[in-house]
Amino acid sequence: MSNIFIGALFVFLNFTININGIKIGLIPDFIGYIIMVKGLAELENESPYFLKAKGFAKGMAVYTAILYAMDLFGLSYNFGIVAYLLGIASIILTLYTSYMVVKGIEEMEAIRNTDLNAESLYSVWKVHAGFTLAACVLIIIPFLSVICLLVSFVAAIVFLVALNKSKKLYYSPWNQ
Repeated sequence: MSNIFIGALFVFLNFTININGIKIGLIPDFIGYIIMVKGLAELENESPYFLKAKGFAKGMAVYTAILYAMDLFGLSYNFGIVAYLLGIASIILTLYTSYMVVKGIEEMEAIRNTDLNAESLYSVWKVHAGFTLAACVLIIIPFLSVICLLVSFVAAIVFLVALNKSKKLYYSPWNQ
């Protein structure tokens, strides 16, 4: 569970430096996915959702590594709309992977008959997903898109806090 949380930190918190069309990601997504794959492998026997998420996380590690290299060498700057569409695909796959993690925690909570904060985690995930997708759709109205991005960022932080709570509950002695 700790590796899933650390991987999610890398995936959900993006900080980049832009220099003349070159983007340098300070916290690369692909490293987060590699760490997440390790955590999902540890939990894959707990729920089929974790196994499914592991497959997506492996694919996303490769996909985001390619996107990172494209950004680092300034190639995505030259692709225009294609780079935007590749980014949208990355966002959708990231949301789907995180959804599988949430559903795995929800199923684990039901099987163990214990509280792992799944309901709160899923509620925050829905807010984050909704505003992230709205920001992508509303790109034609920059003001609204920026507002959606800000709400999405706050929701991502709250999601990480909720995931951390789930992690702590998972490791608590009364849930073993």
